Amino acid sequence: MLVFPFTVPLDPSGQMLDQAQGVYARSLARALAERLTQPPHLAANLATLTADGPLDGEEGRRGHGWVVASQPWTVEEACQIGLPEGTEYVLHGSAELTDRVRLRILLVDSPQRKLALDHVVLRPRNELFSALEEAALEVARAVGEAPPAVAWPTRDVEAYLAYLRGRDMTAAHENGVRVPDPKRSFDPYLEAARRDPLFADAQERLLAMALDFALGGQGPVEAAREGCEKLLGIDPAAYKAHAALAEIDLVEGDAITAEQRLRHALSLRPDWSPGFERLGTALLGQERYREAIPCFEKALEERHDDADALQGLGTALFECGQLEEAVRAWQEVLELGAGASAHLHESLARALAQLGRRDEARAHRAMARKIAGKPRFGLYLLREAWEWLCGGTGPRH
Repeated sequence: MLVFPFTVPLDPSGQMLDQAQGVYARSLARALAERLTQPPHLAANLATLTADGPLDGEEGRRGHGWVVASQPWTVEEACQIGLPEGTEYVLHGSAELTDRVRLRILLVDSPQRKLALDHVVLRPRNELFSALEEAALEVARAVGEAPPAVAWPTRDVEAYLAYLRGRDMTAAHENGVRVPDPKRSFDPYLEAARRDPLFADAQERLLAMALDFALGGQGPVEAAREGCEKLLGIDPAAYKAHAALAEIDLVEGDAITAEQRLRHALSLRPDWSPGFERLGTALLGQERYREAIPCFEKALEERHDDADALQGLGTALFECGQLEEAVRAWQEVLELGAGASAHLHESLARALAQLGRRDEARAHRAMARKIAGKPRFGLYLLREAWEWLCGGTGPRH
């Protein structure tokens, strides 16, 4: 089924009575879609939203914000929506969250062109989880399935609502919707973490947003740093927050500080294998290749298919003159199908050329050029000619 954002109450001029209701309309629809997903029997996908203005609509002066409908569709209107292949149902309705939660769930059977469910949920605000479970149960029954048995990530209603506001902010950044103040984008997740320090998913999503800001350019890097530091103020044992700050340090070229942060993270969680991979990367950035090797090997003890650790290990081995071992590590990356980059093929070409395996080196260099979209001329062709003149035994390409 395709799940659309719930509609919200509007005033006579067509504006939302409360901007927060738009957030909850989108967020409760998202929560219900996730609650209804249980492959292979049920798949509830949230419709991608677009906006004709900034997130809050600026009171209608510059668009309508991020809400796509003001009232539920008729069955005929819902059946006219172009659905992805294999999608049978459209789920929409209306939502209102004040001191109570009110949901009207409308499920349209698109192939049969009929309303499969019209159900109203009305409960006190502190029974939000029960309200969403009731809605999921009714929808699942309407399509002949049992509702998925999934545990809620927290039992604190207000922490969950803060988390939903954070999810909405994350989606806004991902879809390029302009938000009023990017520096405050982390506030909802931080509120969720303060209300429930054991709310792991709120922390995970805060850190994911921080990395999207720092690595993906979705927001100010300083805001990402501040968000991670505030999380550490709430939970000093949040080892992944130290790792996220280290990732920002690595992006900014400060491998020394990144190393310090990662060692502290590993002191908090010594069995965290991704931390060893990132520590190895920080050591590579300082050209401490021999020290990096055991870090990558430690990461690979738990995850043999860690492509980043294998690629880092290959680099460290190559720089230490262990060419055969470096080639084996890089070839494992290719076998995984997760790292067929031009850089990797060029690295293999260098190592193989030094080992005298010139035919293989030329093949990898050609693949590097193909991936990079570079023509076969200039310095590349000159280098191949020089290698052939210096003793290559294979045929000339």
